[in-house]
Amino acid sequence: MDATHLYCSACRAIRPVEFECLLASEPSLGTAARCARCGWLALTMIGEARVYCDVCDEIRPALLHEYGPTGLLWGGLVRCAVCYASRARLYSAKVSAK
Repeated sequence: MDATHLYCSACRAIRPVEFECLLASEPSLGTAARCARCGWLALTMIGEARVYCDVCDEIRPALLHEYGPTGLLWGGLVRCAVCYASRARLYSAKVSAK
């Protein structure tokens, strides 16, 4: 899934997502997924399919639980693979099967 939107807890709405290095001077710290409107940090991804889990207080493998359409968007819930705590709700535009 190529995320184009996320659920922003600050805006309380589905908003476009921006991905950027958490710290520009240190790209190995991971990628931040932020609300494009208000800048709220939804989650931090470290490498392929790994996220920082504030419940475990460690970097853990991530799971993506996809779910059905939400209007024009397809959704997915990013969770910690160890404690199953939800990290973020991400969405992508539906892709035609043509």
